[in-house]
Amino acid sequence: MVDRAPLIALPLLLSSALAAAMETVLFNESAAFECYQAALHDGGEYDIDTCGRALEYQALTTLDRAATHSNRGILYARMGDIRNALHDHNRAVKLAPEVGSIYINRSNTLVRAKRYERAMRDLERAIEIADDSLAFAHYNRALLFQKLGDLQAARADAERAAEISPESPAYQRFLAGFEEVGDEPPGTEELLETPSLSAPEDSGSLDQD
Repeated sequence: MVDRAPLIALPLLLSSALAAAMETVLFNESAAFECYQAALHDGGEYDIDTCGRALEYQALTTLDRAATHSNRGILYARMGDIRNALHDHNRAVKLAPEVGSIYINRSNTLVRAKRYERAMRDLERAIEIADDSLAFAHYNRALLFQKLGDLQAARADAERAAEISPESPAYQRFLAGFEEVGDEPPGTEELLETPSLSAPEDSGSLDQD
């Protein structure tokens, strides 16, 4: 039997870099699952309605409801609707304050809004929680440090992400950029998304502005 541990999603752009996120998977062939798929791939306005149907009509656990809010927040952010995106992410945090990926997703939207200090606090909280999204949190913080010009801190976080998840090509590419150019900023990298999985199997994705 598969654990119903949720992953969540963070799509957001740091300079020309993307934000890693986590979307949420629930039951196959359900509105919540379709909402997850939309956040995982290139969902749009129609999919926001699907997420709304899941929240209104589907019997969801508290964790699944939080993940669905987070996934809808990702979709709103992609459309440039930061206000509704943050409303959903804030709701997700209230429902599941112990899930690191939810803070990562909200951080991505805060970066879109150029609210970098709050975005950094969310990433720090995700790192404190230290759940399965820890590598994503370190990598996204590396990208945010890079955007803010703190290359030493960016490299340290990227090294930590690569240590936690050495199989990730994104982390290795980012570090390779430092090796090639020394103390200069490495080339633009994408922030990763981590889809929220509240039931069967599925995982992360990338999203780009």
